[in-house]
Amino acid sequence: MRLSLPLTSFRVDRPRNTAIPLLVSSPHSGRNYPADFLRSASLSFQELQQSEDRFVDRLLENAPDFGATLLCAEFPRVWCDLNRDWREVDAGMFDPPPPEDEVLLTAKVQAGFGVIPRYVTRGRQIYGHSLPPSEIRARLATAWLPYHEALATLLAEMRARFGYAVLLEIHSMPKLPYARPCDIVLGDVHGKSCHSDMTALVETLLGNRGYSVRRNVPYSGGYITQHYGRPDQNMHALQIEICRSLYLNTATLQPGGGFEETRQTMQHLLEGIAASMKGKPLLSPTRSDMAF
Repeated sequence: MRLSLPLTSFRVDRPRNTAIPLLVSSPHSGRNYPADFLRSASLSFQELQQSEDRFVDRLLENAPDFGATLLCAEFPRVWCDLNRDWREVDAGMFDPPPPEDEVLLTAKVQAGFGVIPRYVTRGRQIYGHSLPPSEIRARLATAWLPYHEALATLLAEMRARFGYAVLLEIHSMPKLPYARPCDIVLGDVHGKSCHSDMTALVETLLGNRGYSVRRNVPYSGGYITQHYGRPDQNMHALQIEICRSLYLNTATLQPGGGFEETRQTMQHLLEGIAASMKGKPLLSPTRSDMAF
């Protein structure tokens, strides 16, 4: 798909310190809701906000202080979900339906969580009417395409400068129904999207702060991690899911009592990654044991 449009649907915060090849992405924390969308939705504003990775961008706002680049969506995922293929369209939402060659039927689409979601959560439908197919193209052009163009460009610039690039894809998750607590889930597509040394470093840095960390269960990495994680091309992507109960009051959707501690943990993580990159690079392309 080739579209071009002047965009202000995301923000990029450049390094304020010595740059490192680390891009921190928050595609689901946008809070700017289009007025026409709010008028057309069947749900209340608070119900729509339930789908946000609420305040994840604020947890990572100091990333540029450690040399990383921060990329954040400004629009909400309930309007356009960046962590989907642009073809993951629920054709039944539109009248007339879009062309078959522009539709990719996946489990996410069937569940109602395509690039333009049908639901906020299961059973809570956003619209009480069909949408015109022009809405697909408009949202992709305004939101999906520019974000992914920026993401790809930033990673390519890092790889050209440093020989490799690392993407940390940050999300939030509900409390998981496991017997053992789980604070954070790391998704590297079961070792396919990120070198094991980077995944191990992140796991160690978080574990040292007392957090319980799982790998790949139940979140192994969404579209962005799968699409941009190409270790054989010196591009590494790791998804990080943070339990919302650690930092958010889920009743009021405002920062909870653990917000500052969680923010400091993210700073500790970024500081540790930066130290590894500025010292002896963890993922140096000259290392003989890596396929670079």
